[in-house]
Amino acid sequence: MDRIVEVSSTSPPPTLQTRKLIASIATLFALACLIALGALFNIATSLNADEREKSSFYAHKALEQRLEAARQFLSSYAVWDAAYEHLNGAADLKWAHEEKNVGDSLYTASGFEGVFVVDDHSTKYALFKGQLSSAPASTYIDDALAPIIAQARNVAAERQQITRHILFNAWPAVLSAAAIRPDDEELGIDPQTTSVMIFVDQLTPEKLANLSAGAGLTGMRIEKTGALAADESSLPLGTTGYRLEWLTPRPGDQLLWAVLPPLLGAMLVLGLLMVYFFRYALRTSREIDGTLQRLQASNLALEASEQRFRAVAEAASDWIWETDRHHRLSYLSQRFVAVTGFSTEDWLGQPINQLLSCETTPLTLWLDNQADSDPGQMANLRCGYRDQNGQLRFCRVSARSIMIKGKLAGFRGTASDITDEVAAHARIQHLSMHDALTGLANRNKLSRFLEQALLKGQDAAPLTLLLLDLDSFKPINDSLGHAAGDAVLLEVATRLRESTRDGDLVARLGGDEFVLVMNGMDSRNEIDRFCARLIDNLHQPIHFEEQILHVGASLGVAQTRLQGFDAGELIRCADIALYQAKADGKNTWRYFSPEMNEQIQYRRQLENDLRKALKNNEFVLHYQPRYRLDTLQIVSVEALVRWQHPVEGLLGPDTFIPLAEQTDLIVPLGRWVLREACETARSWPQELLVSVNLSPAQFSRSDVVSDVYKILVDTGFPAQRLELEITENVMLNDIEGALGTMTALKELGVRLNMDDFGTGYSSLGYLRTYPFDSIKIDKRFIAGLSSDGNDRAVVQAIINLGKAMGLTVTAEGVETEQQLKALSKEKCHEVQGFYLSRPIDKQAFEQLLRQPVGAGLPRDAM
Repeated sequence: MDRIVEVSSTSPPPTLQTRKLIASIATLFALACLIALGALFNIATSLNADEREKSSFYAHKALEQRLEAARQFLSSYAVWDAAYEHLNGAADLKWAHEEKNVGDSLYTASGFEGVFVVDDHSTKYALFKGQLSSAPASTYIDDALAPIIAQARNVAAERQQITRHILFNAWPAVLSAAAIRPDDEELGIDPQTTSVMIFVDQLTPEKLANLSAGAGLTGMRIEKTGALAADESSLPLGTTGYRLEWLTPRPGDQLLWAVLPPLLGAMLVLGLLMVYFFRYALRTSREIDGTLQRLQASNLALEASEQRFRAVAEAASDWIWETDRHHRLSYLSQRFVAVTGFSTEDWLGQPINQLLSCETTPLTLWLDNQADSDPGQMANLRCGYRDQNGQLRFCRVSARSIMIKGKLAGFRGTASDITDEVAAHARIQHLSMHDALTGLANRNKLSRFLEQALLKGQDAAPLTLLLLDLDSFKPINDSLGHAAGDAVLLEVATRLRESTRDGDLVARLGGDEFVLVMNGMDSRNEIDRFCARLIDNLHQPIHFEEQILHVGASLGVAQTRLQGFDAGELIRCADIALYQAKADGKNTWRYFSPEMNEQIQYRRQLENDLRKALKNNEFVLHYQPRYRLDTLQIVSVEALVRWQHPVEGLLGPDTFIPLAEQTDLIVPLGRWVLREACETARSWPQELLVSVNLSPAQFSRSDVVSDVYKILVDTGFPAQRLELEITENVMLNDIEGALGTMTALKELGVRLNMDDFGTGYSSLGYLRTYPFDSIKIDKRFIAGLSSDGNDRAVVQAIINLGKAMGLTVTAEGVETEQQLKALSKEKCHEVQGFYLSRPIDKQAFEQLLRQPVGAGLPRDAM
């Protein structure tokens, strides 16, 4: 280093000054040439851009005129007394087709390839290229018809129509839709009951030729979305995946061909003259030039060595690697030998992707992307490899590009072993999807299974859902203890597994309640035989510690063929049928029928009451404190909404929150809860956090960031005191959108807490991706701390994981002294639950705040 400083401090030799002068002159000449060329290319680009804008305007105008013409043409058929009379009910084919009132002339004369009359349930009338068709409109139209029908009905009163671009027989087309109504000045019917007429104008090459001629454009055609040529322009056709393209004149290119050759010739002549002059001056500086190059090479080698050791100092990982720009390993630290069992000679010179692999992205492609990023930033990627013993291990690879003289020379980074972390996550994932006692699927896995099985709707295989509840189980559990009850549940689970086939699912919902999802079983006779065998099988004696135990079973049956393809609705219907089976004497099964639907009527009444409750301000907040475990000091409080129902009294959130989420009432209710919590907590101690739950429905149906910002500004509540609790369902619905929303919330200054951690199959991935400050361990794991070693292992893993990632870990649902002591032993940060305090109203909580720390808590908790 001293030598380098000494050389750089001396004055440059004369030859170097000559080279600098030559370089300056050459730079000025090159700059002048670049400015001239840049100006020329800028003019050409501007001319081309102007021409492209003009052609886009004319193309857009022509397409809009065609849409308007389609709307006006449809209006003359849809707003017509005769059409309403003959098509709104059962379609009058004679009037429509044979008498040609809505006949083949719509295709032969007007060019509409598709003409349909539809309602919510069926296609009443269909013409395909002028010919009657028995196929439903959805056979030809790729878009969902329900939104089209709803939009057309919504504008029926104003005699309006809707238009959109769709795929018709897998080709772009213009769809026009309007509700069929009488030609009255004021609409005297309910537009939500009318049929909808749909005209489909397919954008064929012949029509595009006419459209192109009318707009004064050439080469108009339809292509799939992709890269465009330089002389092409396009307009997107909605969400069809296609676009309208045409050729655009390029006057700027003509200018370049006219001016660029003579300009380049003049520059070449001047350049040759300058080269001739410079050669003489450079000949005398070659020797000095060689000396400087050797010195620079020495400096670059020293700089590379300094960068390597700086990376070692900055990276806290197991082993260090380095590659050339072709991804061949050129350096491996000695820690590599200890971790993998290989010697460095085994891998030096080999491509790094032969050693490490990533399931989500090619490693070499990921490395190449680092060359375009900030060289001072380290990027991370999880990779796997086989060690010397063939064992699969995982590591977190960090990398940065090596730049020498502004050019990519290779990559260097570190690899940290995370095999134990991955194994812990896999264990958490398994336990979150299976019942800890029986090993059957739990509610989470049941939901995933039904979502996948019902995804295709009517195209899916028929499913039969059986909700099973054991009879005479509670007396066994109460008289003989939980050990006997667990033995009965294990034997029942075994028998249920043996009774089902591959492709079916058996799940335990909790307690003595099970669900069987039977695939392809749709015949009542077949279902009856299966239920009879199942009840008889479960009625067989169960042996426990020299005792013979007997249980029965009642079943409720729901079928997709009758009850639809909504998972929640199937379970609800099966639950109603199960109660009917119990009411009819148990040890039997019942199918759901509409006569059992009194609970549906109750739900509708509750929905109406819920709408009135928002207007009449019938909601109140209760507050449940959260305690720091080591001091039992209140550090946070969770705001929980209650409904003061005028008839049924105080209702908990489980009664009305799911209903609010299914309607759109969750958005105004969520805003009210957040505003009320902030206004109330403004006068509480400054160090106290206030936690508010955010529903996944609020993320999808409202601008959460805007709502939180407005409420913080209106109430003056400090953002750093607000904590928002979010479940992983928010991330499942929209991964990218949820990340953007949560990042924006963090920029407001609020804290984010992942609620019910451990119940999802990818919670660990969310912790690494999303900006959470804390996590809550789901109360189902806390409930099993005193009796289930699996739950204790899960809780311990989650606490250690949270600490490793710098997150505050809260255990919710603490209801016993044993659970509190177990959490204290595992060094959990915070606790919350009925054992310490139930949710209480505002006055009671403020009185609790005024008491000394620990006052009012159970004596065993101190």
